[in-house]
Amino acid sequence: MAAQVSSPPCALMEIHWEEHAQPIHSECVRLEAEMASSHEKSPDHLTAASPRAGRSADLILPTHRVKMIMKSCPDVETVPQESLHLITRATELFVQYLTVESLKQSPSKGRVDYEALSEVVDSLDQLDFLKEAIPKKITWAKARKLIDENSEKFENLI
Repeated sequence: MAAQVSSPPCALMEIHWEEHAQPIHSECVRLEAEMASSHEKSPDHLTAASPRAGRSADLILPTHRVKMIMKSCPDVETVPQESLHLITRATELFVQYLTVESLKQSPSKGRVDYEALSEVVDSLDQLDFLKEAIPKKITWAKARKLIDENSEKFENLI
């Protein structure tokens, strides 16, 4: 019996990967090559004799922390080593992508600050999922004005 493909339960889950796959893939390949070249030039390249030899030589983030985060989900009981390696590597590439994009937006070149990071999150559609975690800063006066303007909407909910 052939498996049937059902539509996603939520319209938010409908992502048109074809539109984003090539630019994201090419950016990841570029970032990975850049990381590899900078990693080779680094004098403190990790070796098997290194105190941090428990982690793979091509990873920067500690895999035990990534595993702990993955296992914090109640649905995850075990984390295979291959999955852990891939998730850790993907996280590193994502952080590097976010940093590179933030550096492009940063008014002080060579330094990533919160303002540049929040600007990147706000301006790129593929980073919409981070808008609540990394919101743009607003002044207390603007926040108070928004609260006053929207207070009726919240009162009607009660």
